[in-house]
Amino acid sequence: MACLLFGLVWALCYSHWQLGWLHSPDLFQRSQLIAGTVEGVQHRERGASRLIVSLKSLNGQVLSPRPRVLLSWYGSDEMPAAGDNIQSVSRLQPPHSLLNPGSFNSARWLLGQGITARGYLTGTLTHQVAAPSSRTRLVQHIEAMTTDLPARRWLLALSVGDRSGLTDKDWDMLRGLGVSHLFAISGLHIGLVAGLGLLAGRLSGHRLPAAIVAGGLALGYAWLAGFSVPTQRALLMLLLWLGLFCWGRFWSGRRLLLLTMTLLLAAMPWLALNLGFWLSILAVATLLVSAGWLGGRSLWRLQLGLSLLLLPPIMLFFGGISWLSLPVNLLLIPLFSLLLIPLLLLSCLLVLPAPTLAMAVLMLLNGLFEPLMAGLHGLNDSLSPWQALSAHAQGTWLLLFLLPFGLLLPRARWLMALAMYMVLLQPGVLTPIVAKQGAYSRWEVRVLDVGQGLSVLVTQGRRALLYDTGNRFDSGFNMADGVILPLLTRLGIDELDYLVISHDDRDHSGNRDYLAATLPVKHRRGAWPDRPPCRAGQVEPWGALTLRMQWPISPSGHRNNDTCVLHIGDGTLSLLLTGDIEEKAERGLLATGQSVAAQLLLSPHHGSRSSSSEAFNRAVAPDWVVHTAGFANRWGFPSSEVVARFERQGVPQLITGEHGMVHLVADGDRWRLMQPRRSGPWYQRLNAWLTTGGIPAKSLE
Repeated sequence: MACLLFGLVWALCYSHWQLGWLHSPDLFQRSQLIAGTVEGVQHRERGASRLIVSLKSLNGQVLSPRPRVLLSWYGSDEMPAAGDNIQSVSRLQPPHSLLNPGSFNSARWLLGQGITARGYLTGTLTHQVAAPSSRTRLVQHIEAMTTDLPARRWLLALSVGDRSGLTDKDWDMLRGLGVSHLFAISGLHIGLVAGLGLLAGRLSGHRLPAAIVAGGLALGYAWLAGFSVPTQRALLMLLLWLGLFCWGRFWSGRRLLLLTMTLLLAAMPWLALNLGFWLSILAVATLLVSAGWLGGRSLWRLQLGLSLLLLPPIMLFFGGISWLSLPVNLLLIPLFSLLLIPLLLLSCLLVLPAPTLAMAVLMLLNGLFEPLMAGLHGLNDSLSPWQALSAHAQGTWLLLFLLPFGLLLPRARWLMALAMYMVLLQPGVLTPIVAKQGAYSRWEVRVLDVGQGLSVLVTQGRRALLYDTGNRFDSGFNMADGVILPLLTRLGIDELDYLVISHDDRDHSGNRDYLAATLPVKHRRGAWPDRPPCRAGQVEPWGALTLRMQWPISPSGHRNNDTCVLHIGDGTLSLLLTGDIEEKAERGLLATGQSVAAQLLLSPHHGSRSSSSEAFNRAVAPDWVVHTAGFANRWGFPSSEVVARFERQGVPQLITGEHGMVHLVADGDRWRLMQPRRSGPWYQRLNAWLTTGGIPAKSLE
């Protein structure tokens, strides 16, 4: 207990120590003069590449400890390389993530990498090029030799840990087949290299030379891979085991694993936020269980135990499972371990002393990788083995997975009966049947956190209407894959009754065509190229609700003012979706004489001061107002004038960029807010902590 309390105190002190620099005056209100050393470069085929920079000073003031920041590069001159010293002007932001169920949590990822701020660069004031290190020169040689090889991206991923060349389709295949771990240099690769060294060193008949050769090879491979975090974990555990091996002592695997975790978390407590850390720890733990409890010493038994025992954490972490993972890994792990990785290491060793021979080995590897990866892509495309699961399905599968272990307890028969009863009670089992029969009448509204954009999901059971789709960026990131589709999967929704596009602005319609091609859509309304535009007076029943299009009456030629204004109601409660209309359209809407009263209002144009006029706000008379404004957006949405107008009216206001997804449920004659405040652990509320530390709240809006 004393050690646990000491660890918690140390984690708190470490966090305060690392985050203290964020209290610098005006840090996020204006551009800053920064100076630092580039620790790493993340190249991207589309969009801006990114630099991980260790800051030495901020506006001339030396920083200690040196914070790590992630900077997007938009400069036209030569991009800095790892090891270079730069001085530049940057606009910084604290760690922040879109907060929606099922969305990737970028704030947790950043802090798990030790990164405490992010920003962008458009160039450098000074750029001191560092002399290339031995590793850099070796990597450059390998990159040059593989330039013309079609399998280059796979060879670089396995040799030097550079996975920037892998495409989105490659990552989908690796996830779909459950083989991503084969291309992340970690325990499997380090253990294999050490095993080869141990085998070679044992020819001397002594433990010490064998341990030195094994440790040296593992250390060299980790150095070549850039000492990534997974590599560090595997290397530390291996060196601990080799030390005990030389000492002639035996420690259980559990003891080694716990000591490794202790040392890693003591050095960097934020590793507890890194999913990769927990996956690697759980992988080692499941191997120990497979080898011990299950009596699995052969490869197929170890792989079977690993696949089965890792199923629950993989399902919970990634929201799905791959039913082909086990057979594919049974084939690929021996192939990589006994043939591909040894040949790749041999080629790396020969790059400098015998480049001709190294090239021959690389050509052989290219000939092996090309058909192998093409076959894996074909297998993934034809069978689609990745099965995304809803939250209810995950709970059901987890319950069924734990059931065999529960049978070991006393009165197991009663436990089985209780478990089956709980399975039947899972909403994912019975609710879809009831919902499809139309008996599920409660409706819910989710205003998604899509940054500076708009997307609203209205549901009745598993029947769904989506109003707008958020943005799609040149980098390839889009709100459909990042927010909308994960949420629909989590809710068990596999089709849309309505997809309504308010107007053609990209922050509203950016994913229109992609979603229509990905999901079955029964009815398309609004700004579709091949469909008639929306017009006031269009009325449609939808389950227990009525959809009323209230604007525009006729096209005006002004994109924002031609936005489709949709009123949704059940006769008691209602919702008004206003898109980007401005004050002129608001006056026109009121002049039609239609009732715009609604208990829930999405403020027009994200809370711009050109909208939400006093007359319009009084006519709607909402109980809740939601501003769909991105975190720290450059337009300052919602406008302070608009916020003041609703405050004078006494209406509670929520901002998606601060609150995250706003989820309201129809509860009789009122809307019930499911999340009164921004939820989640401390890093989800980091902005509030900074505000109380002296940073004005407006600077973070």
